[in-house]
Amino acid sequence: MERLSDESNERYYHGTKADLVLGDVIAPGNRSNFGSRRTANHVYFSATVDAAVWGAELAAGDGPGRIYVVEPTGPIEDDP
Repeated sequence: MERLSDESNERYYHGTKADLVLGDVIAPGNRSNFGSRRTANHVYFSATVDAAVWGAELAAGDGPGRIYVVEPTGPIEDDP
């Protein structure tokens, strides 16, 4: 995996059904929104709105899909 710069000016998006408010932190260690809902060791986010929409559509739960603009708080890795 390629390590990306933490100082990128790129905008990132996170798709989910969770109802978040400004200042909430999305962090590893919570149950995944996908598949078997195991404890997640990472947080997925995307540089494209389309991928975030896909994540929101696949997320577990009954609420509407939501797209958030997010800001990484630590190092990020590309997951091709």
